[in-house]
Amino acid sequence: MSKAKKLITHWRVIVALIAIVLALVAIHPNPFAKGVAIRAVSFNSSASLAGIESPKPTASPMSRERIISINNIPIENIGDYYNFISTLKVNRTIHVKTNKDLYRLVTKPEVKVTILNETETKRVIEEVFDEDLNKTVNKTNYVTVNKTLVEVGGLEDIGLSVYDAPTSNIRKGLDLQGGTRVLLQPEEKISKDEMDILIANMKYRLNIYGLSDVIVKEAGDLSGNQYVLVEIAGAKEEEVKELLAKQGKFEATIGNETVFKGGQDITYVCRSADCSGIDPMTGCSQSGPGWVCRFRFAISLSPEAAERQAELTKDLPIVSEEKEEYLSEKLVLYLDDSN
Repeated sequence: MSKAKKLITHWRVIVALIAIVLALVAIHPNPFAKGVAIRAVSFNSSASLAGIESPKPTASPMSRERIISINNIPIENIGDYYNFISTLKVNRTIHVKTNKDLYRLVTKPEVKVTILNETETKRVIEEVFDEDLNKTVNKTNYVTVNKTLVEVGGLEDIGLSVYDAPTSNIRKGLDLQGGTRVLLQPEEKISKDEMDILIANMKYRLNIYGLSDVIVKEAGDLSGNQYVLVEIAGAKEEEVKELLAKQGKFEATIGNETVFKGGQDITYVCRSADCSGIDPMTGCSQSGPGWVCRFRFAISLSPEAAERQAELTKDLPIVSEEKEEYLSEKLVLYLDDSN
């Protein structure tokens, strides 16, 4: 008995026991966990509009939000979830209960918009500030736009990517939890800075689509070839191809007129600290419980785009707001159709 007591109280045994306890706390095992965990939320989907958010990439598996029931029907596994989803119809309200909150979703129809090769004139009413009258008035403009064909199909996906609730914080690889691994090769040799920018842009674009279990990193081989390795858990090969092959879209508009588009009108984008980042003239200031910062960046436009912007802004009135002057129309930037 004394030997056993001496063994248990030995400092090495105590350290080992402490390490085991800390490991159990970190792993947080729960073999009885029920429900489905939210892996990702699609942008502008019914789930997104209801306030459900994608988990952060750094979130541990056990901390992720789990769906417990939908319309008071228990959801214990992935089968229960998809069985319920298969019964949904357009314009129906459903209540999703999770371990963190209760959400109200409205299902939407699937809409396909096709831009036709015909044009039409539309009347657009916008608010502008009249300096002579010293008030905001409605201004009517007529713009020529392409006709569109709108087709309403079946039910649009509510925008949730889920999987069976995890039973521990152990992160499983693609071989165990499923997913897709893609190896991309740049068309030409690029520098280290360009590779970092490419990876950062890909991460940002994939995050926009609501994906959380995403790994994007640089890879190479013995021949010196450069690659970008992309791993997306729980995604099908077709879905990943569609996301990665989709051309990025960046454009700016004033009113309803396109000023410039990335790739054809932008000749240079500044990424250095001297002309991008937090504006040194204003910096950051405290606003209530948080902080407000003014950011800036500089780009160079092609002569045609610069002339188009000058033409669209030359007749715009200047309005004053909080001792600063602005053009009456805003320059709105869109990335993948999101402003």
